[in-house]
Amino acid sequence: MDPNEFNSFSLINYIWRWRKLFLIVCFAAGVLSIIFTTKTFIPPQFKATTVIYAPRTNSVSKILNNEHNANERLDIKAYAIEEETEQMMEILNSREIKDMLIEKYDLAGYYGINKNRKAWKDKLYETVKGFMDIKRTQYGAISISMTDWKPEQAAQMANDIAAELDTIKNRIESERALAACKVLEMQIKEAEIQRQQVGDSLDALAKNGVFILDFQVDRVMQQYAIALAQGNMAGAQRLQKEIEKLEKWGHIANALRREQFYLSDQIASAKIKLLNAQMDAYGTMPVKFVIQKAAAPDKKSYPKKIIFGLMSVIGTFIATLMILLFVDKIRREIKVERANHTTKQE
Repeated sequence: MDPNEFNSFSLINYIWRWRKLFLIVCFAAGVLSIIFTTKTFIPPQFKATTVIYAPRTNSVSKILNNEHNANERLDIKAYAIEEETEQMMEILNSREIKDMLIEKYDLAGYYGINKNRKAWKDKLYETVKGFMDIKRTQYGAISISMTDWKPEQAAQMANDIAAELDTIKNRIESERALAACKVLEMQIKEAEIQRQQVGDSLDALAKNGVFILDFQVDRVMQQYAIALAQGNMAGAQRLQKEIEKLEKWGHIANALRREQFYLSDQIASAKIKLLNAQMDAYGTMPVKFVIQKAAAPDKKSYPKKIIFGLMSVIGTFIATLMILLFVDKIRREIKVERANHTTKQE
């Protein structure tokens, strides 16, 4: 084959010329790929998958208090939008999920990782990650897949990941709710102390004759007017002292009563919030909708004999062609060199 005239047609002719060799090596590669993908050489792996949807919310208090509310976001049956799904994906890909699998199934020993080796933990986490496949589906659900040499274990691990999601998410939200409970309990306690102090001040004023200011002032002014009209100067003087006392302490009593009402409203509001926080802290709900629970697969996912066979045949064909072309090139160079050497001798 003249290298100056090399084109696709000459390449086809070249391959045709070596067709028997190509058929032999490609057939041998195909047979060897089938042999080396058997259980003896490559243990088969099985993939089990569970599919879940994230809910819009799993706050117990919000869901229960939404009974007469048309807010779709708080509907217990509402599927999540992108934000909630992404949050759930972060949890599923977290190290805590991997730690659960590693501890429950003793994956360091199962995967044959030497704990005396340097950076063995990174190697272990990378190995676990390689057998996990967590991704979003085209319909917005989350697919959780685990690959293992044992089909039953693959299914169990995938379902364990989905179950652990409930544990982690409920724990995170419970911790936040418990912190909120402590803050609210402290606020209620402080507000009740302040309200008691205000009540004590009002009791002290009441012992000195200062009660409900507006009503009391009206009555005293009426009595004062009657005393003056009747010429009862002693009674008028006594009522005058009452009026002076009300002028001095009345606005304080009014301010204390307003503060007492305000504190009572704040305590009532905080107690309602505390009840909601306690529901979130001590009440748990599933944080997902399970669409498909993982079951033990009866068909291996790896290795694929057809794919391995095709790759082997194609790879062998290309490698053989490159070797033949390289050998031909060397032969041509040797032939040209000999021809030049013979010409020089003549």
